[in-house]
Amino acid sequence: MRLTTAVVALVTATANACLASQRDETAEVPAVRTYFYAGGQYADDGAGGEIFRDQMYVEKLVPAVHGIPMKQTPIVLIHGKAQTGTNFLNKPDGGRGWASQFLSQGYQVYIVDQTLRGRSAWLPGHNATQPSTYAAEIMEQRFTATWNATLWPQAQNHTQWPGSGKRGDPVFDAFYSSNVQFINNATYQQETMQAAGAAFLDTIGGPVILIGHSQGGILPLLLADARPELTQALVLLEPNGPPFRDAVFSTKPARAWGLTDVPLTYSPPVTDPSTDLVQEIQPARDANHVECVLQAQEPAPRRLTNLEYKPILLVTGEASYHAPYDYCVARYLRQAGCSQTQHLELGQVGIHGNGHMMFMEKNSDQIQAVIEEWVRST
Repeated sequence: MRLTTAVVALVTATANACLASQRDETAEVPAVRTYFYAGGQYADDGAGGEIFRDQMYVEKLVPAVHGIPMKQTPIVLIHGKAQTGTNFLNKPDGGRGWASQFLSQGYQVYIVDQTLRGRSAWLPGHNATQPSTYAAEIMEQRFTATWNATLWPQAQNHTQWPGSGKRGDPVFDAFYSSNVQFINNATYQQETMQAAGAAFLDTIGGPVILIGHSQGGILPLLLADARPELTQALVLLEPNGPPFRDAVFSTKPARAWGLTDVPLTYSPPVTDPSTDLVQEIQPARDANHVECVLQAQEPAPRRLTNLEYKPILLVTGEASYHAPYDYCVARYLRQAGCSQTQHLELGQVGIHGNGHMMFMEKNSDQIQAVIEEWVRST
């Protein structure tokens, strides 16, 4: 499926008219709310006892509004670093979040708190000496007032964050107060999320649509790799990237397995990614984008065998710090055999001004409607 400006306009108009006729645009959709924990195990607490660790909190929401046709495939929403599942409830400006949008369209919705985060407790001292935090200044520069810092070429186009995006503005303060401590150990985070995510999918026992954002944007790849039969499609909202090394704020090596810090299933098999995944630098597509580090053409690129037949939608905001490099992620996926990968660059389909936190911004309903239309097509 190809998303065009005309499709975006049609989907948005239809969705807005339908939703406006159903409810107050700022209220959460009524839902039956339950929760459970997935994964984890008992471990020595260091004081002669045992403690449960590495579990993942899962919240299940089922539409409670009569007359909404129910969809068969649930939506799973996975937040990013320093965040929790509250990302997808009501927005910092009080507007309706994506969880309610999907509920209003008839989906069951699962929202997680990643392992080691929020309601998924971390065993203090295990694989990290202490939690990390993001300063308010970083949030302003990268997420909410990027136009003011212009740390990347597209930042000046950021217009969709509600309010000034700076400390003291009530919307910014509401957003920043929702940030939590996180364990800055990518390998540990990804290992525990893959294990707990696989246990979660085993528990619900049916195919799902995985939607992940930022640091959590690569987790759909890991969950689908572990349980391909329980994953129908993947939506990657500006996932960690680009392949093999950082960009914009650093150029240090990262993501040794191409898109992740922990193993993915390749064919031929990869034992040591530093030698088996032969890297090649490809030039940037223009001055506003970074060069891509991909697999070399010789030997033939290794394929992501558990992912290559999955529909994958990669979504990038026009003004985000991901705008210079997300195209490299799409190229890497296609090169690794994921031929159903589609890169939705919002600015190119007439959705302008979005930063990294697109699902919290003023036009979030429009973006969600386009994603939901893609989900229905898979």
